[in-house]
Amino acid sequence: MPTEQTNIVYVIGHRNPDTDSVCSAIAYAHFKNLTDKRFLFSPARAGKINDETGFVLKKFGVPVPNVIESLAATVSDLKLKKPITVNTRDSIQSLVLLMREKGVRTVPVVDERGRVAGIVGLKDIAEHYLNSVGFTDLSNAPISLDILTKTIEGRVVSNTGKMDYLRGRIFIASMQKGTILNRVQPGDIVIIGDQHDIQMDLILSGCSTLIVSDGLPVGSDIISAAEEHGTLIISSHHIAFAIVQLMTMSEPVEAIMYTECPTLGFYTSISDLRQKIVESEYRSAIVADSDNRLIAFITRTNLLSPVRKKAILVDHNEISQAVDNIEDAEILEIIDHHRVGDISTVAPIYVYNDPIGSTCTVVAGIMFLHQVNIPAEIAGLLLSGILSDTLLLSLSTTTDRDRDAAEYLAKLAGVPITEYGRELLHASINIEGRSAAELIAADFKEFLINEKKLGISQMMVLDCSEIDIRVEEMLDELERIRIAHNYDLTVLLVTNPLSASHERVLVKGEKWMIEKAFNVKVVGDTCFLPGVLSRKKDFIPAIGKALSMGRSV
Repeated sequence: MPTEQTNIVYVIGHRNPDTDSVCSAIAYAHFKNLTDKRFLFSPARAGKINDETGFVLKKFGVPVPNVIESLAATVSDLKLKKPITVNTRDSIQSLVLLMREKGVRTVPVVDERGRVAGIVGLKDIAEHYLNSVGFTDLSNAPISLDILTKTIEGRVVSNTGKMDYLRGRIFIASMQKGTILNRVQPGDIVIIGDQHDIQMDLILSGCSTLIVSDGLPVGSDIISAAEEHGTLIISSHHIAFAIVQLMTMSEPVEAIMYTECPTLGFYTSISDLRQKIVESEYRSAIVADSDNRLIAFITRTNLLSPVRKKAILVDHNEISQAVDNIEDAEILEIIDHHRVGDISTVAPIYVYNDPIGSTCTVVAGIMFLHQVNIPAEIAGLLLSGILSDTLLLSLSTTTDRDRDAAEYLAKLAGVPITEYGRELLHASINIEGRSAAELIAADFKEFLINEKKLGISQMMVLDCSEIDIRVEEMLDELERIRIAHNYDLTVLLVTNPLSASHERVLVKGEKWMIEKAFNVKVVGDTCFLPGVLSRKKDFIPAIGKALSMGRSV
């Protein structure tokens, strides 16, 4: 795992992404990666791509951007270091030394395969130490020989019995010879100095282990007797009292660790992470992968500084159209061609909002200005976004800049505008086999105008009769959406690009807005609007003007 997470900036368009939104995100991320080396700019999408966009990406060999469901900060956005860990089989003493060296109060515990086994803290060590007062018997809690020798810094002098664990009662040979011999039974452990005669008698009486203290020498005859009787002899430079203390710290960490520790995923939100840390008596959280392997260990210290995802918004600047939790993100730039919405930022940012036909035209203009290389595939995407958002350069929003950019990009992409435009149009118009919910959701946007909440969808068809036979189905879905999301008005604009004299409109909710804005009569929840082809330039401004005048006018 890297010591620090990559500083990613997501370049992302609106919900229900269209071709202009996706293509401008990809192209602008490409531009930023060429001109700004502070971050890694990653194109993203805020929903499922439509058929037209899928066709474009496939034609120019560009992968579909990753979907981002929320810009809420997650564990992955933290600058995480490789976690300090302890193994279940490590001694408590080694844990103490590790915590002292690293200056930490809590440590995650892993098994031999790196999987999370538990968590241990200073309070667990203190509790164990208090409970070990009067520690005199290993019968029910044997100690690994390997761990013991490391803990007491001992050396095995003899172990012909091939003992792996120490069991039995523990004695310190501080009493007279007769007393100690009367008390020690076969299998017991004795901590002793250089009392040669007592050492020999203990071996002959069946004592399982002699731990010789103070680094004192062990006689050759004692070693020979121990080898003959299978007695374990260990030599340690510590005094007898210290050896007893250290023996209590020779138990494995798994004996004192807390195992009921919930683990979090790499993409757990920071808000959930904070809550888990607050609720934890260890004031920390363990992050693991799907195989329960430890990824990170997070404490309150990691959360001292604000953690926010970074984003650049393209083709929108309204909260209602943005990906979830946009308010929690740090917005660095906005590149758009719509009306100014309600997204606000804490610090000043770069905003390029140009009233032209396509965000892709805006992005292309920026790339032209900086004279960066535009690969054929990026030029193809930019061209596609322009043709899509201007309905093959025919909408009222189309400007000379859109036309000039499209012509130049078509040359870079190596495609003829007219022929490619027909391909694009064919790919975008396909309603067969799709439900009313799918058709309306494909290009649905939310607007808040003069305290009125509007949901506006737009659909292109080549044969209006395809919609005529499904009017009731479409109206039912508009009403369902209106009620479910508390819209004052839901609208479906049906456009036939080959017959642009009028637009069929399906309406649910406060129909008076449309009647007032366009001086028409809505009959049976439908009407026709002459010359209204653009949602952002023809439809929304007229509604806004009508609302500003009030209903009674």
